[in-house]
Amino acid sequence: MYKFPMSGRHRTGRTTLACAYLTACSFPLSALAGSPSTLPDLNITASHGAPVAFAGVPETVITRAEIERLQATSVLSLLENRAGINMVNQGGPGKITTASIWGMSGSQTLVLIDGVRIGSLTAGAAYLENLPVALIDHIDIIKGPRSGQYGADAMGGVIQIFTRKGKKGIQPSFSIAGGSNKTFETSANVSGGNGPFDYSIGASHQGTGGFNAYTDTTGSPFAVNQPDNDGYRNNSASGRLNYTGDNGARLGVHWLGTNAFTDYDGSSFAGNQQRSRQQNFGLDGALMKIGIWQLRASAGRNIERQTQYYDGKYVSEYNSRQDSFSLANDFSIGQGLLTLGADRLNDHVSSSVNYDVTSRHNNGVFAQYATQIADLSIQTALRHDSNSQFGSANTGSVDLSWQLNPSLALTGGYGTGFHVPSFNFLYYPGGYANPDLRPEHSRTARLGFNWQNNNGWTSSLTAFRTRTRDLIASSASTNFVPYNINQAQSIGAEWQLGWHNADWALNSSATWISAVDRETGVSIPRQPKWSGRVDVDRKLGAWRMGVTVRGQTATHESTFSQINNGFATADLRLSYAYSQNWHIEAKLSNVLDKQYQTAYDYHQAGRTVLFTLRYGL
Repeated sequence: MYKFPMSGRHRTGRTTLACAYLTACSFPLSALAGSPSTLPDLNITASHGAPVAFAGVPETVITRAEIERLQATSVLSLLENRAGINMVNQGGPGKITTASIWGMSGSQTLVLIDGVRIGSLTAGAAYLENLPVALIDHIDIIKGPRSGQYGADAMGGVIQIFTRKGKKGIQPSFSIAGGSNKTFETSANVSGGNGPFDYSIGASHQGTGGFNAYTDTTGSPFAVNQPDNDGYRNNSASGRLNYTGDNGARLGVHWLGTNAFTDYDGSSFAGNQQRSRQQNFGLDGALMKIGIWQLRASAGRNIERQTQYYDGKYVSEYNSRQDSFSLANDFSIGQGLLTLGADRLNDHVSSSVNYDVTSRHNNGVFAQYATQIADLSIQTALRHDSNSQFGSANTGSVDLSWQLNPSLALTGGYGTGFHVPSFNFLYYPGGYANPDLRPEHSRTARLGFNWQNNNGWTSSLTAFRTRTRDLIASSASTNFVPYNINQAQSIGAEWQLGWHNADWALNSSATWISAVDRETGVSIPRQPKWSGRVDVDRKLGAWRMGVTVRGQTATHESTFSQINNGFATADLRLSYAYSQNWHIEAKLSNVLDKQYQTAYDYHQAGRTVLFTLRYGL
């Protein structure tokens, strides 16, 4: 049996068991395109910030236009049941929300905000529940290992969230919304640009009375039942200033801050309320290109403070700070781009409990090369990490795209990854830690195709297999002290189909995954075998209407008797533009009032409605 990492957040009396399982482009885009109709966009997430155009990696991009079309109010609602992605939420808005990719765990997925890592160092995972959708420009999701570029934690893939940016002129936006469960939301943003400068500044508020997030059905003597509504509120703000000079020179600074408070069910020891504060800072830039060479650099800091209370009285706190620094040299060599770089990551924790070790650091050096040989596009990466706790690790990847014709490309790749244990697993006091844990390691192979035509249709299919060794687990037989087991395996496939024209938008996806412990043959907890999603929108003059249908098959916790039943839900949305920039919107979520859960005994919202007034250029 397996155990989720101790959260370092709100611990209920119940033990949850499961698997621990900006650039100006100086690189010739035409060099990596088979024809103008297949020219890929720059993908700085898949290339560690290098300005490389490469379409050979499995990717999902969620734009600002799609965020507004879907009337999304959370990152959860944007990502759930998309291709290759599994979301787990423990009780609605503001409650623990993690994303896993291709059968890996949430701790094996790297999450970035504008290139800066986020996540709890004590729990060892990135939590997405407090990220404000109103301040997001777009989300880039890269599936498959990226440790060759980013080092630890990118075993399953990378989710990068970009905050809103400025454009030429002045562009204000504003929204106010209200609906079920005493929900109230508002946001304001102003962005613009003049000459070489652009800027964006925004703020948002979310608040809801919530619903009863948790009901124990296990009869455990450690369970806490508090049949009340578990509310949530979140105040967030962001800012960005960029300078873009001649011949690729640039300099940018960005910041995102959140201050959230949520209620949950918990004991006087674990607390039943939590305040979460996050500060994310970043500075990045590049010198002007000199001949074939350009130098890029970045620095960032992410601070996460989590304080638990019981009915307003202080109980505990768990704080994380990550400082990152990166230096990269880009060399345009023939039809390719070579990148040589180095980075450093400093981790530090402080808390109300005493950890034997409170800091560590990691030094990494990496090389990457992308080129085009006839109709074959190649991107390779190689990295060496030296960690103050675990010693050395070597990782790498190769990604291929063969353009058979202007509409169809075959893709494939192979990559390795690793994940370092959390501070809780290593040093949590009281006999529940194991300082001798080894890092987890993975190997992933994939094969697929990308297809598009001139009538607005696009499609992709990717099959993959990942084998993981030294997976971290725990069981009752070891008093829940974590240990390394032999191997786990994830085999699956994801499929995406889309169609767009002036009046219609269709996005659909499906995922099949078989994730098992290879030693026992037991399937990994909280991983549905099948999942899928369809978003359809239609524009009729000033009106726009849409529907989202999504669902997944059953999952289980590590006890196997605790089953999260499969489900399907539907959302309806309607928007009316009564002037050029003003919109009135309505969204009816979970139309059939389906009762379901993605974590055992943690409820999801029933039927809700939200009305929004929005202004934006």
